[in-house]
Amino acid sequence: MAAARLSTDFAGLLRGELDSLLGRFAVAVDDIAAARSALSKARALIGSEGLRELLAAELAASEAATRTALAASGGQWAISTTEIVSDRGSAAGFVEWFGLARTTDARAIWTDACPDHYIIATLADGRQEVVEVTGGAVLASRFFVDYADSTGVPVSADPAYPLAVAGTAALADGTVVGGVRHQFRDEPGGGFRSRLAVAFPAAVPGLYIAEHEWHLACEFGNWITAYLR
Repeated sequence: MAAARLSTDFAGLLRGELDSLLGRFAVAVDDIAAARSALSKARALIGSEGLRELLAAELAASEAATRTALAASGGQWAISTTEIVSDRGSAAGFVEWFGLARTTDARAIWTDACPDHYIIATLADGRQEVVEVTGGAVLASRFFVDYADSTGVPVSADPAYPLAVAGTAALADGTVVGGVRHQFRDEPGGGFRSRLAVAFPAAVPGLYIAEHEWHLACEFGNWITAYLR
């Protein structure tokens, strides 16, 4: 699907994504390493500005849909949650690694973690620009995560998880459209547990919320693997 976007085959892209969501077709993974490498190289060759240009119409449509969902939600939120347990590493170690990758703008680490990522870049003001396909959505969206502002994040803090990475998610004009609260703790037998949560406007279809659990599992599974290396 990402390859179709980058080739501007939008009609084929939308048909393919809808078919995949409804049909749950098996996907061959024999050449997944080569596919990841090719997609990474394509993103690098096109560049951030080129990606924004390719996705401009799609991003405008998804922003309009997000504003509609936000207005229909009445201040309520739906939470997509995934848990991952690693038998190696530590909660503090991963949080430190994750924060360093963000502050140093290690873009390859961010974008390569999931094929649904197009741009993840740390801006001069510390916010993170994200252009990705969330959950079961068929359009890419653009938002900004502010990790310096966690007061309004609509995901409750769990005292059983002493470490967290949290921030609000907003559109370019500052309209808050959700937030993230990723929480971590060490496990008694070694390793650590991650409770990963993203808040969406409550009017977003339930399928999208459920599908975003797989998005979280993919990206954080790859980030944890990179940290452990």
